[in-house]
Amino acid sequence: MEASWPRAASKSLKQSYTKLFASGSSLSRIRDAALADRLFTSPSDNLNVCQAGRSLAWKLFLLPPDEPLQPLPEATPPIASIRDSRKKYSSLLLEHMRAPDGSYEEGFTVPGSSSSPQRRASASDLETNNPLSLHNENPWKEWFSAVSLRETILQDVERTFPEISFFREPEVQLQLTNILFIYSTVTNPAVGYRQGMHELLAPLYYAVDYDSVEETPAEAENDSTLHELCSRAWVAADAWALFEAMMRGASRWYEWQEPPAASRTNPSPFATHVNIAAGPVEIKPYITPVVEDCNRIQSNSLRTTDPLLWKHMQAAGIEPQIYGIRWLRLLYTREFDMPSAMKLWDGLFACDPTFGLAPWICVAMLIRIRNELIPSDYSGQLTSLLRYPSYSTADGPHHTSILLRQALALQMSPSQATGESLIVENRNLLNIPIEVPEPPPPPQRRGTRSGRDKAPPPSGTTSSGAKTSVDSRQQAAPQMGLEVFARGLLERGENLGINKTFMSAVPELRRNISELALSFVRSPTAPSFPLLDERPPEERPPWEPKSRLEIEREITSLQSANRRLGQSLGWAVDVLLQDETDSKDLPRLQRSKREALEAISYVRDILTRNLTEIEEERLFGEEELARRKKAVEDKLKKPVYGPVVDAPQPAAPTPVPVIESRYKVAAPTSYSMPAPMASSHSAPPASTTSALSPTSPSTGRAPWHYTRSNFSGGTLPSASLPRIPPPTSATVRRPPEASREARRTSPPRRAQSNTEHDPLGVS
Repeated sequence: MEASWPRAASKSLKQSYTKLFASGSSLSRIRDAALADRLFTSPSDNLNVCQAGRSLAWKLFLLPPDEPLQPLPEATPPIASIRDSRKKYSSLLLEHMRAPDGSYEEGFTVPGSSSSPQRRASASDLETNNPLSLHNENPWKEWFSAVSLRETILQDVERTFPEISFFREPEVQLQLTNILFIYSTVTNPAVGYRQGMHELLAPLYYAVDYDSVEETPAEAENDSTLHELCSRAWVAADAWALFEAMMRGASRWYEWQEPPAASRTNPSPFATHVNIAAGPVEIKPYITPVVEDCNRIQSNSLRTTDPLLWKHMQAAGIEPQIYGIRWLRLLYTREFDMPSAMKLWDGLFACDPTFGLAPWICVAMLIRIRNELIPSDYSGQLTSLLRYPSYSTADGPHHTSILLRQALALQMSPSQATGESLIVENRNLLNIPIEVPEPPPPPQRRGTRSGRDKAPPPSGTTSSGAKTSVDSRQQAAPQMGLEVFARGLLERGENLGINKTFMSAVPELRRNISELALSFVRSPTAPSFPLLDERPPEERPPWEPKSRLEIEREITSLQSANRRLGQSLGWAVDVLLQDETDSKDLPRLQRSKREALEAISYVRDILTRNLTEIEEERLFGEEELARRKKAVEDKLKKPVYGPVVDAPQPAAPTPVPVIESRYKVAAPTSYSMPAPMASSHSAPPASTTSALSPTSPSTGRAPWHYTRSNFSGGTLPSASLPRIPPPTSATVRRPPEASREARRTSPPRRAQSNTEHDPLGVS
């Protein structure tokens, strides 16, 4: 079936073949022509049109020559490499596209043939080779995994270059999927398939298919080599050979895991040999090669060649992985259109098939857009890097060839002088000015008046416009710096949309300001934190975690339930351990044992079914339940502090002499016990008061026994009488039960007159 997309004209294809292989040009000369964009004469600006003969140049640059040991002055077509790769690709398809039962998918064809391969009989055991078998060695497991991988690859292939109708054809998508599947499972299984590989394969397949021709007998006799190189039956095999050669240099950017230790160390001829590093061993985290190259591009190469650009990118916080991973993995197919990307690939394949020049192309691309990066902030720099601007030259070489030449200059001489020469070259060839433009003014806030933004004149200025003094400028400098910082913060908030969100929340805040103010006022009686949840559990969403109060409440209820279940099991075990032979009431004991078994079964149901509501009547028997209820009632009727007993009023203490350490006193004189305190106090006799003077300590009596009272002799109410002094801290405290028992059994004790226990007589 003839395809609907355009193909190269036979005349243009023959001209390109003659220029490459029949003009006597050497390989180095062809590479120079590709680098200078002089390899093809006919221009191509349409996305649906490719340069005729481009696939022939790529096969010459990427595939190994037929006789590598003999230096040939002329470039020869790699016929032997093409034949070997086609044979290998056909055998791999037949091997990996065959199901474990020997069948192939409907419509599957091998390149080079128009018919489907025949099914091979499988003589394996059906117990093992069975789609429904769970055996570990079942080959269908690997087959289902391969089918899943092909489906994943097809999802990416269907989104490849949506603007080009060529890649919407089902046959093209099928062949691209098969090529990527064979590469990921056979050529590079350690890396496998990664997103981005389909965008590297698509231009290769497009160029090979564009140059493909039908092998008619009449034309094949005249140009047999050309028809064999561009055979339409082997388009998929040739694209697979080019992709495999291309991924030898680009596969390191798709590595995502650390290689095994055996592949990173030097192999030893001895099987049990252990390599021990001399000196201290430094353990470093594994960094993928693409991240290392990205960091090297910005931190080393750009810093050396353009320090000013590096400084502004570092200040803005641009990470090199943001743009470097896409640039390297896709080889600039997203930054340039399809014709420009293919022109860039022409020079890249010609001068460096290992892609060591690719990081320096990234540096040249950064220097080219330095006027967009330096005056911009983070968002502006990110936009310029991810949406690389397009350039065109009316006269002279293509902008991709200029980029390649600049990358080679940077690779050979990575210095600041080389970077400055690139800036001048961009000015001369691409009309990019050398002077960096000023950064754009910050956007003016909406809703502000022009007079509000103007700063007030300094206090030191006069009407004639004289300048302020140095001191006033120094005082105004911190204030101006704060205003600039606040203005920048406000502008950054407007760019990020924070200010708009905050202003939309102001009406809600005003409505709830009263409740918010009350929540901050601490009540003198209420605790400083709420004791209840803000929302009940049934109103909270399922993903919201439980509060600490709710968790503690659940733990408390669980402990209480476990305590009740433990009491029930304890009672049941005690009942079941009773001996029936010694029982006086055998029917009652048997009934209690039956109730104990029922209680144990109920406890079992609670624990196995995770019940939350526990019926107390089913945990114990009738007698035990009645006994427990009666004990609870008796405990509620019993007073907390015991019965009230009318204790006799203790008598007044006997005064004792006070021993003064500063004087030698005589033996204390015995005094008679004063009368008990009545409802009124009487003043002491005048003779006693006059005889005992505070200035004569020879009496040996305490001052409060002879000091004149201020009472007038009238009666005082009983409420104003002094209370019995409370017990001191040295008093031994007894349990409440012991105190009540002691008060009931022993009569009230009088205060002792021993000065050792009560020297002041206050008891």
